[in-house]
Amino acid sequence: MRFLLGFLLCLITFTSQSEVIVIGKKLPYESLGKSVTYFRDQQGKLTLQEIISADRNHQFSKSKADVLNFGNSKDACWIKISYSNPVGDAAHLVIDNSNIEEIDYYAEATPGKFAHIHTGSIAPIDPRVVTGSKYIFNLPEDVQGDQVQVVYLRLKSNNILLAPVKIGLSQHLISGIDRIDRFESITIGILLALFLFNVSVYIKSRDLTYLFYSVRILALVTYLVCYFLGYAYLLGPDARYWINTHPHVFLGIGSLAGIAFSYRFLTVEVTLPWAAKWLYLLGAGWVFLSVVSLLGYKSLGSDISQLLSPVTIIGLWGLGLWAYLKGYKLAMYFVVSWSFVCISTIGLVLSLAGIIPYYDNFLHFVPLGFIFELLMLSLALGDRLKEMKKLRLQEHGDKLRVQEENLYLISSQNERLERIVESRTRALKKMVQSLEAANADKTRIFSIIAHDLRSPFNSLISLFSLNDMDLLTFEDVKMLLNDSRKNIDNIHNTLNNLLYWAQSQMKGITTAPSRFNIRAMVEDLIMVYQPLINKKDIRIDLVVDDDSDVYADLNQINLVVRNLIDNAIKFTPLGYYIRIRIWGSVNHIFIDICNPVTDVMNIDRFVSKEHHEPSYGTSNERGVGLGLHLCRDFVAKNKGVLKVSKEEECVVLRFNLPKFEDESPSAVQVQHMEEV
Repeated sequence: MRFLLGFLLCLITFTSQSEVIVIGKKLPYESLGKSVTYFRDQQGKLTLQEIISADRNHQFSKSKADVLNFGNSKDACWIKISYSNPVGDAAHLVIDNSNIEEIDYYAEATPGKFAHIHTGSIAPIDPRVVTGSKYIFNLPEDVQGDQVQVVYLRLKSNNILLAPVKIGLSQHLISGIDRIDRFESITIGILLALFLFNVSVYIKSRDLTYLFYSVRILALVTYLVCYFLGYAYLLGPDARYWINTHPHVFLGIGSLAGIAFSYRFLTVEVTLPWAAKWLYLLGAGWVFLSVVSLLGYKSLGSDISQLLSPVTIIGLWGLGLWAYLKGYKLAMYFVVSWSFVCISTIGLVLSLAGIIPYYDNFLHFVPLGFIFELLMLSLALGDRLKEMKKLRLQEHGDKLRVQEENLYLISSQNERLERIVESRTRALKKMVQSLEAANADKTRIFSIIAHDLRSPFNSLISLFSLNDMDLLTFEDVKMLLNDSRKNIDNIHNTLNNLLYWAQSQMKGITTAPSRFNIRAMVEDLIMVYQPLINKKDIRIDLVVDDDSDVYADLNQINLVVRNLIDNAIKFTPLGYYIRIRIWGSVNHIFIDICNPVTDVMNIDRFVSKEHHEPSYGTSNERGVGLGLHLCRDFVAKNKGVLKVSKEEECVVLRFNLPKFEDESPSAVQVQHMEEV
């Protein structure tokens, strides 16, 4: 019994111990997965001393694969490597995978003491480690003879964790790296050349198919070359960190562009209309993956990508085959090219998932399949472009032939028809404009009568009805009449504006100019509006720089000044001021009415020459929208120009009138008004 227990203990010890790797010139530069042991730290918190204790207790497992594949796990995976260096040559430990987030390297420098180096794809670059498309650590050089040394590696990643571990002498390492670097350089060069080619074709043709294909190339090159092959370090530390933290964003963008390219290249809306919804659903899945990766859920993004990638590749390949069977010949290129991607992508997904063994340098077959796909599809796009040019030339030739045959016959007919159509179009447009204006005028008149005149009269009728019923005292009647004074003034002003406007629309209004003093008119109107001015606690400043008479229609200008003062009072906030300035030039008198306004007044609406909707003042005074329109017309009839502008927080309404009978607003005068 004791012998049996001893035998089992020796068997367990033998199976759990890592093989001693003898470093020498005959040691091949290849993955040494079967010569190492490993331990999974599920919590990821064990220290080196605890790991050494676990190793002594035979808790490490013997690797059975050339390349260790720990799957998509958040565990911290420890690898133990035992080696001897009898020759004493410079040797290096290589981890031939660049996208491992955290790598802790513990090398036994002296018995019981370990040198520690921390690196990884999201860790700062350590000068003691050659960091690029792989990680190269220098093994201790002062160890010679048959002495066995130990190296512990702690690996952790929020993605599928592959650990191709290699040991080699400097000369072997250089030759192996050179061979891989040459292959990768050729791969990257071909991909960039295809990208530039498709971009140039898109710039010339403006065909979105080439744009989608260019985006696909750029995004997938970023994903494969910068993330999987590890060349993100060439872009700087910030870009390297971002790409290694959110890699599936680029995979999602590239796949979305591939779906859009396939949709246009296969003319799905014509050949396979039923497949459009399926492609939209597939695209939504890749959008979801991009968002998940952008939010930092890298491990979840890896799981989703392993599901979406084979579904997308196989599905698009099936659509291409279906389109070809339905007679779309160019789809043959698509089917052949997509076959390479299917084989390489599905093989990679199965190997990463651990369904089939992962072999050394397997990642390089994916860019190779991608290159074959791009080359075949570039040929297909070239044929497609050739067919499109041929079709366009044929259509252009047919058009030219038809034009030459019919040019003589249709030239005269065309000119005559154009003249008839142009004449009738002008007449119809004029008729439509006239009808629209008439309809708008009718609607506006009824709106004014229905609201602005009817409502105040209803209030007065109600007041008299209450008084007839002896329900109001004398004081009540006096108070209500004072409150109705504003409505009565508004009715009076509205009626005047409405009558003048109606008269102007019927073209029955005439201008009878005479000489009068504009200052006296302004002072009289200020006295008329004094009760309303006092009620709103407004101060009016009248500044007169030129007291000359003007030559204009007294009644029309009275309506203009009254409307402008009424508007100023309406839109001036309580407790503010109104400034009225009368000044002149050699031949004209200028009248400025300036007042501060709040946001209730939209100056752009006042500048427009069209009819406006009613607006409300600072005390909820309602206007009908005709006043400023009448002012502009009447000032123009009296040889002046009305201008609305804004200066700081004030609105300025300025118009001019001639001093003498012969003065009229010339182009120079209008420009002067604009400048003033």
